[in-house]
Amino acid sequence: MEELENLRLKISEITFEILRLVKKRLELAREIGKIKSLKGIPIRNENAEMRILYQVQKVCEDLEIYPELGEELTKLLIKYSVKIQEENE
Repeated sequence: MEELENLRLKISEITFEILRLVKKRLELAREIGKIKSLKGIPIRNENAEMRILYQVQKVCEDLEIYPELGEELTKLLIKYSVKIQEENE
């Protein structure tokens, strides 16, 4: 049972690290939003979004993880990046 708890603790630690990285990503998205606002650039950039989704698919293949997981996660990250940029317009 101790082994199971240790593994769960490691999963929790990794989850918290992922959240810290998401926070950093959102901070960068906020900065990008400020620049876009100053320059009159639209928040959404479908070419950039498609490019990152394509890159994520390749990384998922290299890491041997489910590509749909990478795609869903990336779309969620994009959604909240857009949201934070819209809030700061």
